Amino acid sequence: MSLSDLVIHIDESLNETEMQETENVASTCAGVVSAHINHHHRHLMLVAYDPSYGFSSHILGSVRSLGLHGQLIGL
Repeated sequence: MSLSDLVIHIDESLNETEMQETENVASTCAGVVSAHINHHHRHLMLVAYDPSYGFSSHILGSVRSLGLHGQLIGL
């Protein structure tokens, strides 16, 4: 297994419930090992995933499916 990290910048200010929902939705994407929003920087989500099983564009799409506006940030 080869893991990659990506950061998604979320434009909206998320409350605790929205943070959990966003993490849960991203975690269901193929290849995702973990998805975590930093509680001190609530607009940044770090995702670890296996690119041989999933795509960063699908993970971003899952966040956007919640009506959020986000962009991938290169590491």
